[in-house]
Amino acid sequence: MINKENLSKFNNLLEKSSLKPNDKKALSFAIEFMEGKHDINLSSKSFLLTGEPGVGKTHLVESFLDIFDIPIIYHGCSAITHNKAILCSNLEKAIEEISKHGHFIIFIDDLSYVFKYSEFDEISAVDRKDFMKIADLLKSSDKRVLFFATANQTLCLDESILDRIDVKIQMDIPVECTKLAFLQSRYSGIANEKQINYLAKHSLGYNFRDLPEIIKIAYRQGGGKITLMGLSRSIKEYVPTAMQRYKVLNSININFNHVIGKEKIKSELQNIILSLKRKNLAKKLGLKRHNLVVFDGPVGTGKTFMVKALAGELKFPIINIGARDILSRGGFRTIESLGNFAKRFENCIIFVDEADKMIGRGSFDEDSVFDGQLNEIFDGIESITNALVIIAVNNSMRFGSGFWDRFMTIKFEMPNPIERKEFCRNLLSKVKSNINYDEVARITEGMSYRELEKVCNSVFYSVLQGSNEINMPMISQAVKCFKSSDAEMEMFG
Repeated sequence: MINKENLSKFNNLLEKSSLKPNDKKALSFAIEFMEGKHDINLSSKSFLLTGEPGVGKTHLVESFLDIFDIPIIYHGCSAITHNKAILCSNLEKAIEEISKHGHFIIFIDDLSYVFKYSEFDEISAVDRKDFMKIADLLKSSDKRVLFFATANQTLCLDESILDRIDVKIQMDIPVECTKLAFLQSRYSGIANEKQINYLAKHSLGYNFRDLPEIIKIAYRQGGGKITLMGLSRSIKEYVPTAMQRYKVLNSININFNHVIGKEKIKSELQNIILSLKRKNLAKKLGLKRHNLVVFDGPVGTGKTFMVKALAGELKFPIINIGARDILSRGGFRTIESLGNFAKRFENCIIFVDEADKMIGRGSFDEDSVFDGQLNEIFDGIESITNALVIIAVNNSMRFGSGFWDRFMTIKFEMPNPIERKEFCRNLLSKVKSNINYDEVARITEGMSYRELEKVCNSVFYSVLQGSNEINMPMISQAVKCFKSSDAEMEMFG
């Protein structure tokens, strides 16, 4: 009844998967149960695998089924290759097949597809009744039978359905070693070891449906060949389905050398960089590393640019999440979304800009009703090895003390005279000029980097109009016009 070769393949797949140890043990125990070991009354017979599309739920179950040379009663949305598969058009047909066989495994693939739902998103009475009957038949059976089901999420299932399942397994995005095994088994004939290792390492957040697309893009770009350059370009070009609503920045070419001034901030961030690059030593020392960081300061003080520079230093990509992308019912849902991202993606920076637009004062006070739930979410983020969550805020007064207790806060101030001088010199060095930059720093007092950039842009229009050289009168006039328009805006609100 057992195919030893397929059993070995399944055990290898299970070993390299990101499943929890208890879940791996439950599946291994199920194999032994079908072999005739273990007490029927003390063995789990029903399994539900959940997780987003492309994480390998169906593949894992099919690999399990291939171990056994017994009837597989199947109902689902995709084809199944087992040589003894009995295809059923609905759950009622599956029940009929159960009565015909004494030794079998039943597999229902994608419950959200199989079930019919009412306009109120409730499972139809017929489907509920049939599912309950299947689950109860297997639970009460004195034979060695198993039941497997998959679902993209448990939200499509109510408590009465979930209560009928013995073992519930949550599958996450594949880890590097799992992707490596997948790529080696599929593409070792067209890609060499170095290329496969590169793709497994750099395919941040990609699932088993995304990886083949990367290979195909690289194959096209290489004119029918796979190259490292082609893989690098395809990774930049392709955005995983789950991340398409967000802006993802890869291969950032700026670093701290491109940041003017801000030496104190750079020094604080260097500690984070060290703890990441020497994480084994940091762990041995018991060093508490900060996964949650707030960049606090007025608009235009260089917070976003510093995030990019930090990403360049770490060679990390940035997942840039705008406030409107995750704005929903209050602070808890927002932070829960951040927690899910941080748990999913490693070796990256998750950046939320202008977070004070989505989180109001009081959401994170110590007496808030969210406090207990928030503690759990924050603890989950802090337990991650490498993911960093950076939240930029313009007005820290909108947040309660409960928020600040959990974050490392880095303050951003308006640029000082030296920083204003060097910033303007850097921008205006592109054209011939006769400028006293000490004077520029003096007349631009109180202006942010963003405002300084607007002043320089105004001067550049003179160059477009034919000026061969920019001078101090041009700078002074641009500053005067900017401050005048700024004052007028304040006057009229």
